[in-house]
Amino acid sequence: MEFSGDFETHLTLDATAPGRVAEASEWAREHGLKFTHIELDRGESPSQPMVTYHSDGSTLARELAVAERWAALLAGAGFAVTRTKLEVSRRAAGVPWDREEAELLPESCYFETHVKLLLPASADLAALSAIVEPHRARLSRNARRVRDDGFQERFVTQRCSRVGHREAARFEHALLKALERAGVTFEDKEGWQPRVLSVEREFVVHDTALSVDAGWMDAAPVRDADEVQPSVYAPDGYRQRPPGTYVPNTDGPEASQGKVFDPALKHLDDAYRAGEPVFTDPGLGSRWWEANRRAMELALRAISGTPWRDGLMLRGSMLMPVWVGDAARRPRDLDFVVVPAETAPFGDPADRMFADVVGAVTDASAQGISFDAEGVRLESIWTYERAPGRRVVVPWRAGGLPPGTVQIDVVFNESLPEPPVAVSVAGSDVLAAGAELSLAWKVLWLYTDTYPQGKDLYDAVLLAESARPSRELLVGVLRPELGDRAETVDERFLREEGSLDSDEWDDFVSDCPWVEGDAGEWVDRFEAAMAPVFRGE
Repeated sequence: MEFSGDFETHLTLDATAPGRVAEASEWAREHGLKFTHIELDRGESPSQPMVTYHSDGSTLARELAVAERWAALLAGAGFAVTRTKLEVSRRAAGVPWDREEAELLPESCYFETHVKLLLPASADLAALSAIVEPHRARLSRNARRVRDDGFQERFVTQRCSRVGHREAARFEHALLKALERAGVTFEDKEGWQPRVLSVEREFVVHDTALSVDAGWMDAAPVRDADEVQPSVYAPDGYRQRPPGTYVPNTDGPEASQGKVFDPALKHLDDAYRAGEPVFTDPGLGSRWWEANRRAMELALRAISGTPWRDGLMLRGSMLMPVWVGDAARRPRDLDFVVVPAETAPFGDPADRMFADVVGAVTDASAQGISFDAEGVRLESIWTYERAPGRRVVVPWRAGGLPPGTVQIDVVFNESLPEPPVAVSVAGSDVLAAGAELSLAWKVLWLYTDTYPQGKDLYDAVLLAESARPSRELLVGVLRPELGDRAETVDERFLREEGSLDSDEWDDFVSDCPWVEGDAGEWVDRFEAAMAPVFRGE
């Protein structure tokens, strides 16, 4: 199978003596390569100096040739390459989706998850090793970095082979649960408690010398399906709490505000967000919605004025009027994708970005709108799923009106098959997902989400009736989730799977009462508009 996408290549060097390690580090610096000296806590080769480089939008065959050229240069400098290891993101083309696809690959292909931990100087490393090892994982012997306050960054590395993306995710979840039980927190807060800074799962597509890790860890093949965790689960007590961002602050004597299921929060048992408010006085409702629009536009202008504007790509409902005009539903959130996709969702620079974004929004005020900095709430979204992220809910007030909120969703690790486009949204110049990519993503969510949403069907129909992505783009977006099925699915998939629940459509219409027609009629329109795209016309 051919792999394509963004590659990371590691070349392990025969330079284990202390003096040679320093020389290899200097050579790498002079040639623009990253140098790392990995030290394992056991094994036949505990000292592993290596150089690393990245390539975007490439293929395995091309990268193997590049690796050979670097190996020749290194050998000429006296640093023989003992191992060549190439990795791609878990969403790259060719990465197996299930065990059936994985079993067609050599055992040297495997998933590798890196959990970066922040540990106090007093951390019991032996105890931590004993906790992670039953989960096909090892703790690094050397600290990646020691901070001025004594805290140290260390990696836990987990491997599994002969499994697909779904099974690998479950092994990862079990490891994270074990860490949580051991007192490692997933919350971004200061203090003595050890915490997770980032989680990254990659797929190794080529490894010439897995034996270098002998005595430390192999590819951890899963021989029996019974070894796979039966379900996805979150840290103890985590699921039982309500979402921190459930803020139905418009609810009161003048308006009712129910709760609506939100799959982005399905890692929680009470996976709800505040629904659209329904006002007893239509005139008051009109004034409130106008104020809500101003609040969202004010927040977007504030965000676009931060240094992070070039690292945040807008998509979703706030962008829809640009592509489909007045037929777009009322925007209810600001939905961003972080670029580049490799940015970690925890630690630096993500923490600085959120602090700056929240600060910019809460400091903004105009047209009678003010934001409540004390009422800001944060929550993780899509935890252990798809592209992880965070949700920020910022309450707003406008004199004489019930309060409201601006919801800001930011997701990480979302691969972009095409670059963002520059657009103007409500007076703000932003980077945004193009209409074709927006449609491809809507189709992806309709086809692969456990709980497809009515709003995505509505948006997909409007986009499909006004934009036409190439079949290549659509299949490329579907492939990381559907695997080889991406080549054979067509516009009838949603109807045949029967995954769009009628109750979900009813919930959507209750939020958007002007929408006419039942779910079946909108599926008809979807199929009519998407058929030419799937046929490549």
